[in-house]
Amino acid sequence: MSEAAIPSIAELRRAIATGRRTVDEALDLQREAFGRGAALHRCVVEHAHASQPVARAPLSGIAMAHKDVFHTGLRAAGQGRPSGSQAGATTAAASAALQRLAAQGASYLGALAMAEFACGATAENPHFVAPLNPLDPAAAVGGSSSGSAVAVAAGLCRASLGTDTAGSVRIPASTCGVVGFKPGPGAIDARGVSPLAPSLDTVGVIARSVSDAAHVFAALQPDEAPLAQCLASPEGIEQALSRHRPWRVASALDQPDLRDDVAHRLGRFESRATSRAVAWRRIALRGLEPLSCLAQVVLHVEAALTHAHSARHALDSLAPITQAIVLPGWAVPAAWYRHAREARAAWRDAFVAAHLAQADVLLLPSLPRGVPDARAVTTTADGFDPRELVALHRYHAFANYLGLPALSFPVGTDARGRPVCIQALAAPGNEAGLLAFGHQFAATASPLLH
Repeated sequence: MSEAAIPSIAELRRAIATGRRTVDEALDLQREAFGRGAALHRCVVEHAHASQPVARAPLSGIAMAHKDVFHTGLRAAGQGRPSGSQAGATTAAASAALQRLAAQGASYLGALAMAEFACGATAENPHFVAPLNPLDPAAAVGGSSSGSAVAVAAGLCRASLGTDTAGSVRIPASTCGVVGFKPGPGAIDARGVSPLAPSLDTVGVIARSVSDAAHVFAALQPDEAPLAQCLASPEGIEQALSRHRPWRVASALDQPDLRDDVAHRLGRFESRATSRAVAWRRIALRGLEPLSCLAQVVLHVEAALTHAHSARHALDSLAPITQAIVLPGWAVPAAWYRHAREARAAWRDAFVAAHLAQADVLLLPSLPRGVPDARAVTTTADGFDPRELVALHRYHAFANYLGLPALSFPVGTDARGRPVCIQALAAPGNEAGLLAFGHQFAATASPLLH
């Protein structure tokens, strides 16, 4: 990972609170880093005009850029499409999330690259040059929140909002060695965010650290929420995350499809972490295959409905990967979709009872085969390997279907020096506990996090 010139959100807040930096000095630092790295990493699609932040708000002096799926009020989300191809491009109201961040003092740096219409697990998008992975230019960048992960990993900003429908926050975060946080459905207001599959879509955060992600998540919560109240002081979030908890952990890290060097790194993490938990037990992961199938049914049908106009009137302009997600939805029997929707609550209750009734978190691999080469997951490349592409999203989509909060973070590197990440899941509504687990267990787990 590139060396971060920008201090953490907590550090910036402390510096501003104690007078070591002014808000303008902090913003100048972040704007300079963003402008300097944008062209190098090919992750920025539009630079925002500088605006005056709300004075004396919790995030005054903090600047972020976000996936180009959020309407800004001045510009409709580009959604990874060519300029001018989106109807109503200047009329959409600003998204609720961006409005909330602005009210909390945060400044907006610009829009970041993404897969077309948020379709796909990689940065592949024929309309734009693919962003480069800051850790290794030959390595893949996950999707669809590709630009957000690259910008954060490259040190262009400390955090970025993305969206996660089947892993689109956690996958790119894992390929770039940063934190990916997908809260439960509705935990972050999605009004003004371009949809893909509405019952799966979740606004999430990609960040340099769990603390950074928690600051952004807290700023997006209602004022009365306990985590939001912790924003009142610069130390409040990290104090809440660091509070001692008697952790009960269910581990399903030992999966049969792990590459050997990934398995070795996950085993080392598990060996270190077990001593810090009150209870740590290995469990068998149940229901992954049927849950993944149900998630795919919902994804294809809802994506087909969302993008019906484009499929009918501009099909030839759609990327092949977009077509591969949208078009199958028209062939899915209505009864399959109805069953997938009606069975969801029962599957969620059964999964939580089996895996989280006696545990605060469930641990899974994020990328079981590690971070692949970009050519191995680029469908038009000579070295394309479908198995590598499938491995990117194998452990992610079911969490969206079940509505479980999920957090991915690196725990070390593989034999090629690329990040190895785990994914932690929690029961519905336990986002604060999940962030606390990540903060305590990721803080010293990997040199990639700083």
